[in-house]
Amino acid sequence: MRKIWIRLGWGGMLATWMVVIFLFSHQPASESSKISGTFSFRLIEQAGEFLGLDMAENDIEKMAERIDYPVRKAAHMTEYAILGLLSFGFFFYWWQTEKKYIYYLSAWLFCICYAATDECHQLFVQGRAGKISDVCIDAAGAAIGLLLLFVFRKILRSHCEKRKYLIQ
Repeated sequence: MRKIWIRLGWGGMLATWMVVIFLFSHQPASESSKISGTFSFRLIEQAGEFLGLDMAENDIEKMAERIDYPVRKAAHMTEYAILGLLSFGFFFYWWQTEKKYIYYLSAWLFCICYAATDECHQLFVQGRAGKISDVCIDAAGAAIGLLLLFVFRKILRSHCEKRKYLIQ
């Protein structure tokens, strides 16, 4: 019974995150640009305060405009890194296989498929365009998230095995 709840939990988290991505993609371009522009402005403003720089508002705006594109793409990558982790968890608890790489590969391919459908969806949103480059950025984000998970699991496993030998 516990396993069913774990599976439903992973499925629910995955579905919820997919809805979050869909809602971000469903924003018209002007609204999305306004949100990322505000974030970029606040980021530069906070960095300036932290570093003790006395920056005029128009200087902050210019710098925010320069970093807006990388910030937007980093947001894409982060969204899909999270999707990769959640899809890994979903596949890990729903499938039983001896070949552990299947979970990573399935999660990554799932993310690529979702990114492609998300870009198709954006073709119907005002001011948005579906871009293959965005699918590639999303796929890279998922790959980075899954790679970090792989490394974390390796470190955790080796640490646990070392402790097991110390206890015996």
